Amino acid sequence: MDRIFFSRERRLKRSGRADLGGAEVRSYEGPDLISRLPDEVLGAIVTLLDTGEGARTAALSRRWRYIWRDFAPLNLDDESFFSSLCFGDERHPVISQIIAAHPGPARRLSLRSLALSPYISHFDAWLRLPVFDSIQELSLHFPVSHYHPEMPASALRFASLRVLDINNCVFPAAGDCSSPIFPCLTHLSLRHVGIAEEHLHGIISNSPGIEAISLDTNFGYRRLCISLPRLRYLAISDRSFGEREKLSEAVVEDAASLERLLLHEVDNGPSVRITGAAKLKILGYLGAGFPIVELGNSSFKGLVPATLVEQFSTVKILALEMPEAPKLKVVIGYLRCFPCLEKLHIMFFVNKWSLKGIVPFGLSAPIECLDRSLKTIVLQQYSGRKPHLEFAKFFVERARVLEVMKFCTTARVTSKWLENQCKGLNIMERASRCAQFPFVLQGHLPSRFWMDEGFSSDDPFMCD
Repeated sequence: MDRIFFSRERRLKRSGRADLGGAEVRSYEGPDLISRLPDEVLGAIVTLLDTGEGARTAALSRRWRYIWRDFAPLNLDDESFFSSLCFGDERHPVISQIIAAHPGPARRLSLRSLALSPYISHFDAWLRLPVFDSIQELSLHFPVSHYHPEMPASALRFASLRVLDINNCVFPAAGDCSSPIFPCLTHLSLRHVGIAEEHLHGIISNSPGIEAISLDTNFGYRRLCISLPRLRYLAISDRSFGEREKLSEAVVEDAASLERLLLHEVDNGPSVRITGAAKLKILGYLGAGFPIVELGNSSFKGLVPATLVEQFSTVKILALEMPEAPKLKVVIGYLRCFPCLEKLHIMFFVNKWSLKGIVPFGLSAPIECLDRSLKTIVLQQYSGRKPHLEFAKFFVERARVLEVMKFCTTARVTSKWLENQCKGLNIMERASRCAQFPFVLQGHLPSRFWMDEGFSSDDPFMCD
């Protein structure tokens, strides 16, 4: 079926017919079949909307007037609802009024634009209300600051939670709220959070159904040990500064369901050890910031394949961080580990570290993925200078089934510059005659891995 896209602006013609982007739209009048649905079904429909849209459905008809209040579980997101309505201190009484007007139950509470410290009593009072007794999703994002306020212990009382997403605060001491139990939890995200090691392990061990974990620049624990048979996605990032205790080792045992291992923006990160990752599909960014990355019986030390005992034929997408002067032999070593690779991301950046102990692979030896499966290559922060150009040229001349090689560049792109790049890359002699080589301007670094991006996107490493 052909798709027709309509503009939001309606221009009325002299005939009185609305012009919507050149497409003719006819209006039909008939019975209101949706309003005939049972109240519970209408309530489920309204639940899919955000708070503002859900409340506005009362204007549709008398039949919908009380649906949001009486039948739809509360889905309260302060950021989407209050962005243009009120500011600062005005938001707290409005939230209280919404909660009071909606007898419940509540399904989701997301507070992402309110300061915690001055209003700790407000947060504690809201979280203790019966309306939240069966809440499924809780997101508390507090403003970034040097001082991390303590999160109310009442935030950890919900045994019904499926999603717990906490930013920029400190968990209450274990003595105040020891070993919270979340038997239904599937997603755990902690960013810039202070939490004791035994407290974190207690949360994980009491949540056997966890499928996704995202840990970004937290403090208070040095070792993370996970044994979760349903864990599918794991993201770890650590950009800690100062002398706070931070993660130095992450161990995932029996990772039978693990599909994505995302490691990002780490200068001095932890060693990572994964066993049993027989379903791993997406891996990266691997870089020198990780002292050791062990996958099964194979290990990588500072971006160098050190011990290669097995191949990872399930991995389809791989992302690597490379220095300004990339080492082609290192990448070739990686490619031999992933014979069924379909997408390769390389991110160049200027830094102080260098690659040592390079494994002397011969360039003439066959590389299975280059001949059979590698269809997409993305080079981020591509400068066009000789080290990058020579690095890219190898793939132009060797990738036999390549479909797209995308150059995300920060250089000043002119027609002459593009002409020189095509000549230097030897595109006319490319191994894959159907390959395309787009150059796009990259104004900023790629998006970071948050819950909504790294775990839901088909390719979380794709640059804009």
